[in-house]
Amino acid sequence: MRQLVRKALIMNVNKKTTISKEETAVIKHLKDSYNELVYPSKSFGVTSINSLEAKAKLWGLNPVPAKEARVLELGCSMGGNIIGQAVYHPEASFVGVDLSGSQIKIGNEIINAIDLKNVKLIEEDILKIDKDFGTFDYIIVHGIWSWVPDVVKDKILEICNVNLSERGVAYVSYNVYPGWHRLNQVREMMLFATRHDEDMDLLPRTEKGISFVQHMNELIKESKDVVPKLSWKTDSFDSALDHKTYYIAHEYLEPINDPVYVTEFINRAKKHDLVYVSDTDFQLSAITWMKKERRELIEAMSGGDWNTKEQILDFYFDTQFRRSLLCHESQAHLLRHNEEFLITTLDSLYFGMVNKGKELQDTTNVVEQAIVNQCRKGDMFTVADCKVGIQQLLDGVEYNEIELYSMIIRFLLCGFIAPVTEKKEKNTFQEGVSTVPKEMAKYVQTVVDRGGDKFINISDLYNDSITGFNSAHVLMMKQLETPKTLEELYKVADEILKVDETRPSGEVVSLKGRTVVDSTLDDLGQLGFLRNN
Repeated sequence: MRQLVRKALIMNVNKKTTISKEETAVIKHLKDSYNELVYPSKSFGVTSINSLEAKAKLWGLNPVPAKEARVLELGCSMGGNIIGQAVYHPEASFVGVDLSGSQIKIGNEIINAIDLKNVKLIEEDILKIDKDFGTFDYIIVHGIWSWVPDVVKDKILEICNVNLSERGVAYVSYNVYPGWHRLNQVREMMLFATRHDEDMDLLPRTEKGISFVQHMNELIKESKDVVPKLSWKTDSFDSALDHKTYYIAHEYLEPINDPVYVTEFINRAKKHDLVYVSDTDFQLSAITWMKKERRELIEAMSGGDWNTKEQILDFYFDTQFRRSLLCHESQAHLLRHNEEFLITTLDSLYFGMVNKGKELQDTTNVVEQAIVNQCRKGDMFTVADCKVGIQQLLDGVEYNEIELYSMIIRFLLCGFIAPVTEKKEKNTFQEGVSTVPKEMAKYVQTVVDRGGDKFINISDLYNDSITGFNSAHVLMMKQLETPKTLEELYKVADEILKVDETRPSGEVVSLKGRTVVDSTLDDLGQLGFLRNN
């Protein structure tokens, strides 16, 4: 199930752009609805630049390293998807664009509170963006494309061409058929249920639509004797309703929700001299992991055409959402669409388990077992780490390294592991040595202690959300802007922190602040905030 935070990418009418009265009305409606029911501005790991860089490299491209990249996000809202990335990549630069002046103002206040110099948010009409706006090595457009008029869709793709550097990579997400045929019923029912409520505020109108779908869902589930073959429909209803109200409002009640077949998106991108690279989910783009009979059948059905194969896979998986990577036509000759990845590329990357809660089975294959063992550790690992693990299992007996690379690729294409170009620093606290970078301390302090959590979340190096931070984490991070001894940290915690413990009897007992210092320092080390140099 995907999680999506959609940002208001709304624009004023540009006199130089041909736009109909109907599109103008839709744009105004969208702007009003996003102002009325605002989305929190969250981070998404799938858009992290070290992830985009790694996947582009695997497919044969030569992207600019994340550490020095210029990044543009269209529809940035309050910057929650790029502020964290800017904290972890101080040598890179980030620009966010959104027409919502109020959200841009909030985001820039957060940036100023952190004192970040490498990220800025701009209130701008994207229809006015041209080549003079600058070029960027990564362009991110998450949760926008399907929900805006055609004139805006084309402008987004134009920006992904005109404002993308020669080696650049663009990321665009969107709803797709055939999977969205199932969810269209939810949208149609909600629109039907609220057809006479155009003047109603968006929140109560959404709640009314949700109630209608819930009742239909219950009706079908309780009528299996009459409609025994509709479990697919109730599964879709359950999936659609398993989101917060603001998500459902903008997903199902907006005037535009325009799913396409992936081939339609690819052809539209071609008109702007953009080439389709792959989906960020390798299973939607690769088939070499499949059993031979299935692979050969898909190859025969596609006639060897990469884009046709993508569409066949969408029919196969009943795909409803895609996250596509695009590059310039000039880079197409580099693409390794034969799914034969370079050993040198694999050696340069880090890998991590995608679903860390998934239980992996032991195997008699020593090479596969070595990868499983690395996944179980929970840390990012390299091919070299796997080689060490194999040698330990084999006790010095030689093995075929090609089998290891093939197995790594299989794990990648099956979606068990994902690649990145950077490794999170995990350090144990060392007295008088460990520090926390000032920007990271201010970042966490702004979100936790200064009300920033109402607007953005804390993220890690890979742009994944971090939860559970509190004032103890903030205090330790601020203290460790310069090295401290453990006793110094204990003393400060006793003076400042108020720690309550609830006993099994229900009695609340006050404890010294030092009782949480050790666990807090362990958190900071595991999450990559401590520096020991």
